[in-house]
Amino acid sequence: MTQNAPAFAGRRKLLTAQPDVQQLVTNLRTALAAHDPAGLRAVIEAQHPADLADAMIVLNEHEDLAVFQQLEPAEAAEVLDEVDPLTEAALVRATSVERLAALLDLLPADEATDVVSALPPAEADRVLALTTPAIAAAIRTLRVYPAHTAGGIMSLGFVAVPDSSTQAEAVARFREQTDADPLFYVYVLDTQGGFVGAVNLRRLLIAAPATPVRTLLEAEVVTVPPEWNQEQVAHIFARYDLAALPVVAADPGRRLLGVITSDDIIDVLQAEHSQDLARLTGSDAAELEQKTPGQVARMRMPWIMATMFIELLAGLVIHFFDATLTKYILLASFMPIISAISGNTGLQSAAIVIRGLSAGLIQLAHWRHAVVRQVITSAILGGACGLVLGIIGAIWSGNWVFGAVILLGMFAAVNIAGVVGTVVPMISKRAGFDPALTAGPFETAFQDVIGISIFLVLATALLGLIR
Repeated sequence: MTQNAPAFAGRRKLLTAQPDVQQLVTNLRTALAAHDPAGLRAVIEAQHPADLADAMIVLNEHEDLAVFQQLEPAEAAEVLDEVDPLTEAALVRATSVERLAALLDLLPADEATDVVSALPPAEADRVLALTTPAIAAAIRTLRVYPAHTAGGIMSLGFVAVPDSSTQAEAVARFREQTDADPLFYVYVLDTQGGFVGAVNLRRLLIAAPATPVRTLLEAEVVTVPPEWNQEQVAHIFARYDLAALPVVAADPGRRLLGVITSDDIIDVLQAEHSQDLARLTGSDAAELEQKTPGQVARMRMPWIMATMFIELLAGLVIHFFDATLTKYILLASFMPIISAISGNTGLQSAAIVIRGLSAGLIQLAHWRHAVVRQVITSAILGGACGLVLGIIGAIWSGNWVFGAVILLGMFAAVNIAGVVGTVVPMISKRAGFDPALTAGPFETAFQDVIGISIFLVLATALLGLIR
């Protein structure tokens, strides 16, 4: 969250963090049900806007709007800064153009841009016409960039000085720009507005007033172009332990377009993590926030139906090996175990690879390394599980050949599932698809079919040795 200092002046409070918002939800609903505006205001005033935003995820749309209408402009602006995108869109649609314009003037430009983006184009233009010219110009600048790029998440609230400035002039500029983000750097530009470098605020403050700022520049400053994906930006933050990252135009002039702050990246990481987890289950991150049961069912239905039809292939495989299963009925007791373990192994491998691809820890150019590591890992897991289950099978059946079939079936199924779980996300990434979409129940179903098939083929081939 980025706060606009003048908007919240005089609101000093001592607040206790709320690790669980359920009690807050209960208190808000109690006040709403009692039609008690004074009680509702008392609950609101005792909370940080971030806690109110969390509670509004749990409240329904009608309750959200009732709470939002009781907020003062500064509170409403900060809550809009904190709520999830779906709640924000619903609140924005239900708020008058005049009030939205007033709230935009209290928000940082990047957050105000998110609000305007939730409106239809015609209504967005009406709101912008009512805001201050500076805010409207900043929003129009940021709307040029797609939402999930470096340009889309950057802030315009940075402090920049000419490279001819002295320390005293730079400090004066920092003091004058009261609406800047709480950054730890002053950025230095050449006479054409091109990016020269950054000065650490601590180093600036301890320098003598007459010191030229160009002599205080950081030795190395990492920058990104505005078209980079937000996941790439998050990886850069993690790799270099950054507090802020300048966004610089990829042209000869190297114009400083904006700055991405660490709080923006925390939001990105949370959103990407939720999206990956949801997609691994064949769902969507928005489902975790606000959707009706009917919308959730429609969204998940294609995945469930596709999984069901793929699993029917496993039924056909089993039917094909009816003779083997009839002769060795004990095999049926081990099939669900092998299917479950191989599917789980494949899904774990897929989750690791997807997270590695997102964080930049796995590079497609070095895919062999990832596959080899997975083969070794799967061999260890498959060997351990196969040995234990094989011994159980041998004891249960009273025949070591039966135990060997179980061991080999488990070993092969786990290894193939692990490789499939590693390779499929990388192929999807190379083809331009989101790898998380291929790693849910759809891929798990294929792994079930493969695991059962391998197990029954081995059983048919080897159990003929039993006399």
